Amino acid sequence: MRRVLGVIVGLVVAFVCVQGAELISHQLYPFPPGADMHDIATIKRFVATLPPPAFVLVLAGWLVGTLLGTFVAAKIGRSRVPAYVLGAILLAAGIMNSIVIPQPLWFSALGFVIFVTVPFFGARLGT
Repeated sequence: MRRVLGVIVGLVVAFVCVQGAELISHQLYPFPPGADMHDIATIKRFVATLPPPAFVLVLAGWLVGTLLGTFVAAKIGRSRVPAYVLGAILLAAGIMNSIVIPQPLWFSALGFVIFVTVPFFGARLGT
C-alpha cells in the first residue's frame, strides 16, 4: 500500500512542479487576447510561436517535477520501485504531449532524456 501511495503522492508533486513552470511560462508568454485555450488548434498555433526560453522553462519544470516526484515516491514507498513506476507514467505523459502538441524536436528529445534518466536519480536520493 505504501508503494501505491508513494506513486500517487509523487505524481501530485510532479504535477504541481510542472504546472508551476507552465504557469510562469504563460505569464511570460501569454496566449493572445481572446484565444480559446481549450481549442487544440489554437494551442498548436500558439506553441509554434513560442521562443526557446519558454520551452526551456517548461523543461526545467519537467526536470524538477520528475526529480522531486520520484524522490517522494521512493521515500514514501520505501523502495525505488514506486519512483520507477512514476517515471514510466511521466514518460508516457511526455510522449503523449509530444504527439498531441507539435513541438520542436530538441524539446521532445530533451524531455525524453529527462523522463528516462531523472527517475533513477530521484529513486536513489529517496532510498
